[in-house]
Amino acid sequence: MRATKISLTLLATSLSLVGLTNVQSVSASAATATTYTATTYTATTYTATMAKPHVPAGRNGGTDDYHCFLIDPKVNVDSQIIASQFVPQNPAIVHHAILFQVDAADVPQAQKLNVNGDGWTCFGGSGVGGKLGSFLTSPWLSSWAPGRGKDVMPQGFATTFRKGSQIVLQVHYNLLAVGTTKKITDQSKVILNAVPAKGSKLKIMSSDLVAAPVELACPVGVTGPLCSRSASLADLAARTSSESAFESVGLNLLCGGNSTNPVASVVSTCDKKITADETVIQAAPHMHLLGVSLKLIANPGTSREQIILNRPHYNFDDQSATVLKKQIQLKVGDTVRVVCTFNPKLRQMIPELKKLPARYVTWGEGSSDEMCLGVMGVYLTKKA
Repeated sequence: MRATKISLTLLATSLSLVGLTNVQSVSASAATATTYTATTYTATTYTATMAKPHVPAGRNGGTDDYHCFLIDPKVNVDSQIIASQFVPQNPAIVHHAILFQVDAADVPQAQKLNVNGDGWTCFGGSGVGGKLGSFLTSPWLSSWAPGRGKDVMPQGFATTFRKGSQIVLQVHYNLLAVGTTKKITDQSKVILNAVPAKGSKLKIMSSDLVAAPVELACPVGVTGPLCSRSASLADLAARTSSESAFESVGLNLLCGGNSTNPVASVVSTCDKKITADETVIQAAPHMHLLGVSLKLIANPGTSREQIILNRPHYNFDDQSATVLKKQIQLKVGDTVRVVCTFNPKLRQMIPELKKLPARYVTWGEGSSDEMCLGVMGVYLTKKA
């Protein structure tokens, strides 16, 4: 029962990229209409800013802060988003950000989580709505990571934004470089370019995530108390949340590995079964600072094998999406495999990491932890 509960928690929450927090609806300004690139659509620009400057703070000696903010772009008509942009006021401390749409029915619940408009800590999940309670199962409106600027939908595609909806902006603040003693603030904003849904012929694109567990032992000759996996997981729970420690167990379980005593490896992989017919439009990688390469493969080992994404030289500072030259059709029952490679020795070489204690590295929400995640932008041709 415990393992099953853990797996479900992970399936819905894992990846440090998820979460919600208290926030206050922020005043937003609707700008003048602008023309969408090379089309006849006219888009309205909506801007929403965090209600207050936020001062990130780590937990129990940690250097990471997952904070969520409810922001209101004041979209008063059912719309389709053709471009979005997260603009970090202080990019030096922003590891990544995710935008989740909160339907009008769930807005009151999100507002109750707000504490004086300051937002709330959101390691492991948002706590708002059924689908918004987890990372892997929550529909993304958009995301931002180093190397990504304005998130423009591929020509002919958009994402849905319903009238009265608001946005839960989840920001992962990373204090590795600046330290935890300085009080540094951030008051980021979101810019949306939207067209009315009525009369639009744009296709709706959504996100499909493929994640794998990470199990990196301390390199040969490197020792320390946290080189024990159990001690490392306990430390992860203290720095982030107890759910985070369970995510490693759950991911191993979901990917067919040993959930309690996995074999450490510099290669992480997992197969995901496709549950709805979909067309892959674009794909992006996400790992942290020890990542070396990432690949997404459709139907590996079969006559229908196709490479969706191949980043042989992963660069944390360039996590931009790749628009596929030829779209890939996936059917129910097809498999997509994610394969990540890591170099644990980089932990003793990267300035921000080498000052930290040596540790067994698992999937985790902190910048000094790791992830293996492929993010596909897909068009659902047939729902499950």
